[in-house]
Amino acid sequence: MHVGTGKAGQANALLENLARGRADHQFFSRTFLNRSLHDGQLEYVQNALATVNCLATANRYGKTTVLSHIHFHANVYKTGAEPKYLDADGNIDLNAFARTKYHTIHTADDLDTALLVWEEALKIKNESPALAGFIKDAPRSKPPHIDFVFGSKWKFRTLGHDASGIDGNSFYVISIDEAGWIGSLEPKMNNVVRVRVADVRGIIHIVGTFKPGISKDFYKFCVRASAHTGKGLALDHRMDEDADELAAEEAGLDTVILHYLRAEVKTWIETGREMGEDVWENLATLGITPDEFGDAVMAR
Repeated sequence: MHVGTGKAGQANALLENLARGRADHQFFSRTFLNRSLHDGQLEYVQNALATVNCLATANRYGKTTVLSHIHFHANVYKTGAEPKYLDADGNIDLNAFARTKYHTIHTADDLDTALLVWEEALKIKNESPALAGFIKDAPRSKPPHIDFVFGSKWKFRTLGHDASGIDGNSFYVISIDEAGWIGSLEPKMNNVVRVRVADVRGIIHIVGTFKPGISKDFYKFCVRASAHTGKGLALDHRMDEDADELAAEEAGLDTVILHYLRAEVKTWIETGREMGEDVWENLATLGITPDEFGDAVMAR
């Protein structure tokens, strides 16, 4: 691989940094993005490897930083496409790497929201010479995109009616910002979004501030993720304008979970679903007692 830095020592350092950054996300962020991830952000980017991942945050968490990191890292390394450019011994074929079509997309319900991450991405590019060397073009025309030197492309779009904004393409990474305010999120996920990552075994990130008023669909995805990972959930009751003044407020979700369970249990009963061990384990992970479950079944 040739790196046009002008000096062999600088080239070797860049290659060493590139090699380390693939697995060391904090190093990649500090070296190539000029950013440091806090513990929660780092934990998410290291472990969000499921097909569908939920990032339910409080205000001022730094979602744009996380989303920028995820897409930049994916496009630089073409993660997930390894079968297309690695040989049987695990060695990279650079010609195959360059030829591999690799697209990611960041979406939101409206373009202004989607462009918040685009603006952060451009700011990162302009502040980091180490990253700029991997970017071929980043036009300011709309709808925007960022092209990388080895053929990757990061798009920014609105999700659109019935997720039509991303239909017809395959993506290795799809992120949906402010997903808690998107109507009919679950049908869009099942009918279109999942399909767009299926053939390349890509990854979906649904992201939103976890606060009162979020949609039932987003909440359901977050509860499922909580049950799977064992991570707790709490609604953020702070207002954006006074977040700095208010102390962090932990709000239990018992009541909301019960409402969710009522709908789930009704579905299980109507479809004759068997209550296997996984169901009880998931409920226990959420901290739901048998009495609370019984109340939910009886809609009390």
